[in-house]
Amino acid sequence: MAASSRGKTDPESTIMRASPGAHLRAELRRLGLDQVAVSKATGVSRQSVNNIINGRQAISRAMAGKLGRLTGHGSDYWLSEWFSENGAPVRAAISGILVNHQIARAVHDGIIAIEPFISGHLRPASIDLTLGTQAVSEGRKVALSLKRVFALRPGGLLSATTAEHVELPLDHLGRLGGLTSLSAAGLVLNAPLQIAPGFRGVLRFALFNAGSDIIPLRAGEPIAALEIMRLAAAPEAS
Repeated sequence: MAASSRGKTDPESTIMRASPGAHLRAELRRLGLDQVAVSKATGVSRQSVNNIINGRQAISRAMAGKLGRLTGHGSDYWLSEWFSENGAPVRAAISGILVNHQIARAVHDGIIAIEPFISGHLRPASIDLTLGTQAVSEGRKVALSLKRVFALRPGGLLSATTAEHVELPLDHLGRLGGLTSLSAAGLVLNAPLQIAPGFRGVLRFALFNAGSDIIPLRAGEPIAALEIMRLAAAPEAS
């Protein structure tokens, strides 16, 4: 049974709590948006938006991701059962590293974006990303391709990007690391410590050949592993 959109009192306190629908109505007023604008922005029918606001329809994880991007809150924010008077979600999100089926579900539901998404690149707790076509070596631009091998010589350095475009909501962060098979050959991947919440774009990194042999590189082949972590809450704006 759908929850009523009216405010309720927490039985353990005297604080009034609003349902997700009632809180969404308040958020739309704050942002100056109406139901038609929400429908267009999320790709969801106006009737569904109206049903959510009036407590006749629950917020799905897919819809939570869309509302998160629209309102600036994280996806799990909109999956809370109740909201306090100051807008804080009552039920905290469960944090942790996403495993393979969670990554696939988050991509399917639109909570995170990895484009193109290749399910065969999923690992138990990460997903392999591939080498993009644009790189820089010794101060010169290099066009990489799947058909032509780029020979990274011992001691050589290549600045590159992933072929995949990645988008994270405000309550997720990422970490990029090297692949075991390539590390064993002497390839060292240097990337920022974290991929910040709310990141959008291709991932940049540097490749260094610390081995004694040439390492062949091709665009479109797996080059790095992306680990994604759900945070307990979206960070406050600084």
